Amino acid sequence: MLGLLRVKQQRLKEAESFFQSAIRLNPRLANAYVNLGYLYKQTNQPELSLRNFQTAATLLSNNSEPLFNIALLLADSRQFDKAIQVLEAIRINARPDDYWDLLSRLYLSAGNFPKAEDSLRKVLARKPDSISTLRQLSGVALKLNEPQRAWQYLGDAVRLAPNSPDLLYEFAQLSLRNNLGQEAVIATRKALFLEPDRHDFLLFLGNALLNTASFHDALTYLNQYVRLKPDDASGQLSLGWALYLEKDFDGARKHLEECLRLSPDLIDAYYHLGMIAYETGDRTHARDFFTKVVDRKSDHASALLGLGMIYSSEQQYERARLSFEASARANGDEPKVHYQLAQVYSRLGNQDAARREQGLYAGAQKRVEERKKLSQSLPFSAAAIDRSKPNQH
Repeated sequence: MLGLLRVKQQRLKEAESFFQSAIRLNPRLANAYVNLGYLYKQTNQPELSLRNFQTAATLLSNNSEPLFNIALLLADSRQFDKAIQVLEAIRINARPDDYWDLLSRLYLSAGNFPKAEDSLRKVLARKPDSISTLRQLSGVALKLNEPQRAWQYLGDAVRLAPNSPDLLYEFAQLSLRNNLGQEAVIATRKALFLEPDRHDFLLFLGNALLNTASFHDALTYLNQYVRLKPDDASGQLSLGWALYLEKDFDGARKHLEECLRLSPDLIDAYYHLGMIAYETGDRTHARDFFTKVVDRKSDHASALLGLGMIYSSEQQYERARLSFEASARANGDEPKVHYQLAQVYSRLGNQDAARREQGLYAGAQKRVEERKKLSQSLPFSAAAIDRSKPNQH
């Protein structure tokens, strides 16, 4: 008791002496070891802290406190597997409230994402309105390469906090990753309404509108962004692409060239310039630009598709086939590449491959239509976000 009093007075050396005296008088006084464990942890002596908590754990077989602290100390020293083993040794009826929180963090640190998700779902069962847990679950789903499930977790978080600009922005980014452009647009519009000075929202909204083929609306936001941040290459890139889609090739070329002046390694600028050349009938420059892209990024699906289109128009069907096949490997969800492959295989006399690609084309088209319907079929759709918009008095 004197030791505890000295701890409260921050007279830690005296506290240490009293705890040690108590242990000499009774070597099985478990709480004295626990208190020494906390004291050494506070004074940054992790080895001594660990040793005392381990002794306490042997004396307090039905108490989770020493084991929980041992797990924390092992985690601090990056011994994640050992920490997990210690934590899982705690009896079910003795687990503290933050047991699953710590276990999920340990699994995350150890790179065991399925176990981390399972632990976080147990946290969520206890705290169903925990936005931070839903965000963590979304991040874990992304680690597991399941962006649609990540989007669902984040959609639940948006339902709980529909007026959080950052949460809406995260949701919009995941929506676009899942090819749900309209969801992304509505969520970003609301985020921008809540925080009109966020330049990153302007740029993202412009890009999301491009994704939904709202090219004219996209120009409004992208022009505004470029006026505010003229030296940002990504803004010049997006504005150039929007102008290309509006068939303003001269304006598009100007911004794309400015993009490359600011950031010569932005390969999408070369791709967009290639598309301008292709659309204006300049196949030579289009080939040069697409080749530059592929030289820098061999799996750039769109540039490979562009090269295939050029080779096909020149009746170089074997070269077209190789380019289209590489494009399909990079992005098998693009219907156009399967359509073009079907045409090329047919011209090369491979009718079986042509029929196979026609089937893949139909499947890719079907997935596009399914994605369009997805936002209406889920409870946390963009319409729900839009209904929660604050009154605009």
